[in-house]
Amino acid sequence: MYPYILGMSLLKTSVPYFRKHILNTLSSLELVFLNTFLIFILVSAILLYSIFVNKSINMYNMFKNYKKLELTQIIALIIIAFLTVSSSFIINEFDKNYNTPLMNTLFVRGISLIFVIGIGIFLYEEKYNWKQILGVFFTISGLILLFQKDN
Repeated sequence: MYPYILGMSLLKTSVPYFRKHILNTLSSLELVFLNTFLIFILVSAILLYSIFVNKSINMYNMFKNYKKLELTQIIALIIIAFLTVSSSFIINEFDKNYNTPLMNTLFVRGISLIFVIGIGIFLYEEKYNWKQILGVFFTISGLILLFQKDN
């Protein structure tokens, strides 16, 4: 499992630079629309493959499961979609007009790490050892050092 996560992480490190390259021609909004359209095509192809070739998805069961969703789960899905689109637009805008893709990516990933640990501690009562807490401290310290303005 970890080699796959490492491989995908390494591949995803190039995304900010691809995005910056595309933003030389497109506006942030145009990139969000085009990217979302391409994702729609890829997900549709995977769905069709899963239905007709792999036969791993039964449409009847899938819609039956969709109907089982509670209101809070539907609201959570809407929030996830909204956050995905809005965060894509904001990151594209920052990559094009403000910080470098490296700084934006470091900030987003560092803040995400801090929030995930905070949510784990406060909502799910997860326990962390001193090495993990020290790592979070170094992450926060590194972000503070990176984003301090020179006087």
